[in-house]
Amino acid sequence: MKQPSQRLYNALRGSLLHPQWLSDRFHIRSRQSLRALRDSRILDIGSGNSRNIVYLHASNSVIRLDYPVTNRRYDLRPDVFGDARCLPVADDAFDAIFLFEVLEHLDAPERAIREIRRALQPRGKLFVSVPFVYPIHNAPYDFQRFTIHGIRHLLQTLGFEVVQIAQHGNSLLVSMQLFNLVLLEGCRAAWQKNSVLGLTAVIAAYPVCLLNNLLAVPFTLLPNKGASCFGYFVIAERA
Repeated sequence: MKQPSQRLYNALRGSLLHPQWLSDRFHIRSRQSLRALRDSRILDIGSGNSRNIVYLHASNSVIRLDYPVTNRRYDLRPDVFGDARCLPVADDAFDAIFLFEVLEHLDAPERAIREIRRALQPRGKLFVSVPFVYPIHNAPYDFQRFTIHGIRHLLQTLGFEVVQIAQHGNSLLVSMQLFNLVLLEGCRAAWQKNSVLGLTAVIAAYPVCLLNNLLAVPFTLLPNKGASCFGYFVIAERA
């Protein structure tokens, strides 16, 4: 998509009007747990365009860190450029670290978790979210997906105690959002060929996406269980 449509797409994030509303609502809900942090030194790894600061109490201090190559596609710039696999920070420097939608983009996730453990205070908290059923994104830097068992094993093996794991969504909601994403992919392909054709595709597809979101509302009341989900949100402590 071209810039005006991309800006509109981003502006609608988190609302019922957005094609990814079904998964976004879970991310917003999970971020509410950040409100409990007080007087904490926080490192936000892979900050991108994230605005996690809106969930945080004013007593916290936050350093945003992102990878120089991938940050080029974002509007916001970090406080520090760096690599999650070799953090440019001192030992025991932070009370909490955020790692939201980052692990799937790392070719050596174990190195990043070891570095995070080094940078955290004893009993410091790591907040992680990872996708499970989600299309390839930020290519070519998209290397893997984690199951609930895989993310727990990774953290426990590398010196963390898992405190909480929340599953985002269920199989039915995943299938309904994938339908929206297929329409969106078609719109992008049409736009790459011709802007008029792309605009026509968007005008035709958008009402269908909105109707699909409305039809999904009753199914958001179902338990977040099953073999498929959008992803997981994890809180772990440095052991």
